[in-house]
Amino acid sequence: MIGDELFDVVPDWYMTKTGKGPIAADYARLVAMQKILAEDAVEQVIWLDADVYVLDQDMALASQGSCAFGQEVWVQQEAKSLRARKNVHNAVCLFKKHCVVLPFLTETVASIIRRANPDNIAPQMVGPKLLTALHSLYAFDLLPNVGAVSQEVARDISSRGGPALTMLLNKTSVPLQAVNLCSSLMDDALGLKVLKNIRLLVP
Repeated sequence: MIGDELFDVVPDWYMTKTGKGPIAADYARLVAMQKILAEDAVEQVIWLDADVYVLDQDMALASQGSCAFGQEVWVQQEAKSLRARKNVHNAVCLFKKHCVVLPFLTETVASIIRRANPDNIAPQMVGPKLLTALHSLYAFDLLPNVGAVSQEVARDISSRGGPALTMLLNKTSVPLQAVNLCSSLMDDALGLKVLKNIRLLVP
């Protein structure tokens, strides 16, 4: 378990641009995992965000390659209809010792933020958006059993049903064993309602 000491490894210039939040955590988790993997006895490290809710206590995360990331079916309103997009996310990520992606990704995140206009840094800029773009080139191993709950899906869960929840379940390729609740996108009242009805995500 890691608290706010996670941010101790983030350079001052990075924190000044991004603040202590998800974008700083996107960088800090990579540095933290590199340090853990540098220990002699450690062969693999898995990161889970604090707001990942585990639905199946028997969940096991594994990768045939040197790294893996979560895959979400992100359901949101676009124009007058709902649309589901499959994105790569870092609420769960797995790295093995000597993985070449980890140091590359760490340097890439730092480079993007160093050059970014602080007024135009999007919340998922060096997290899901970066990983989804890189996945089209690298083809990461994915963990679709760890998904995510968008705002539209959260509202449907709180109401015990709705089109966004139905779309998520229909578009999900494997049973969800855990979900990123994306707590930074919902208020406490909605979050509590989602937790009350979270088993709706289990077939």
